[in-house]
Amino acid sequence: MKSINNEFPILSTYTYLNTPFTGILPKSVSSQIYQLEEEFRLNGSVFTDKYEKGLIEDTRFLISKIFNTELEAVGMLNNFSTGLNLILNDLPEGSKVVLLTQDYPSVNLPVKSRPFEVHEVNIDLNLYENLNQTFSKVNPDYFLFSLSQFISGLKLDLDELKRLKEEFPSVSFIADATQFCGTEAFDFKNSPFDVFGTSGYKWMNAGLGNAFFLFKRDFLEKHQFKTIGSNSLDEKPDGTLRPTGFLEPGHFDIIAIARLKYALEFHYNTLGIDFVESKIKAISQLAKSKFLNLGLLDTSVIDEDSSQNIFSLSGNENDVEKLKNEGILCAYRGGRIRVGFQYFNTENDLDRLLKALSK
Repeated sequence: MKSINNEFPILSTYTYLNTPFTGILPKSVSSQIYQLEEEFRLNGSVFTDKYEKGLIEDTRFLISKIFNTELEAVGMLNNFSTGLNLILNDLPEGSKVVLLTQDYPSVNLPVKSRPFEVHEVNIDLNLYENLNQTFSKVNPDYFLFSLSQFISGLKLDLDELKRLKEEFPSVSFIADATQFCGTEAFDFKNSPFDVFGTSGYKWMNAGLGNAFFLFKRDFLEKHQFKTIGSNSLDEKPDGTLRPTGFLEPGHFDIIAIARLKYALEFHYNTLGIDFVESKIKAISQLAKSKFLNLGLLDTSVIDEDSSQNIFSLSGNENDVEKLKNEGILCAYRGGRIRVGFQYFNTENDLDRLLKALSK
């Protein structure tokens, strides 16, 4: 753990439980980015000629390899919200869309601002039964949701989602994975999702300004996306349109994409996703047990069997400031204290949190 802590100097000052808000850029990633920025500063267009195509395609290939998806079905851009809006722009008017009532505003608001028929399902201990009943009743076209909920931290059960998809195969599942991606191994090809999108700045510790979407081929072929630019083509200025080109109409931020590439290499190659997943699950299971025993969790949403590494604890906004003064960083969301456990968090971090909350 000492070598990991060297990657994140802030850990010597704070107990960092705020990855659900913003992940921390590893030192080894930031040092590579510094070298790139210096090269850009010194060389201008020579830098762009050298890196633009190769680095972008290397990152796309890395994503396709890590998440088991077709190379041509990986789209990269600056953030999840922009990508989701570009997708929603060209879904048919009047489409029936199922949302989760308590979901992230950047998921629900773009849907509600468009001419769709919206049906909301409440998150409680009967979530999958509620979804099944709603699907049977309204026969939706799309189910749009966050895989890990941003307030409660509830991580939707992949097996339950697979069963739902098998029963309703015509419903397109569009998943916001920003609070999920990077916490455990994930195989997109064999998942129930038609679209899987994430920003890189949370659990993958890739900094701001980068995101990617994965698509099933039939979803791309089913829809006619109109957003286009020179960069949407396989060869500028008059090549053919790439399947995910509607997400990539203009120039990439090369530095931001480089941060994503280097962070993915650190996360999945240097550390290894098995290590990351095991560390997160171990500390999260311990934390959940203690939180439940202390009555800190909302048991109308969370039970002993639910899976998560983000927790919504009873408390108020003043408690968040009090915790910060105690050297513990977290956030206030949905009228509760939100904490999240990353692979660098330890049992000592948990004990420190519980001690501070008891004061």
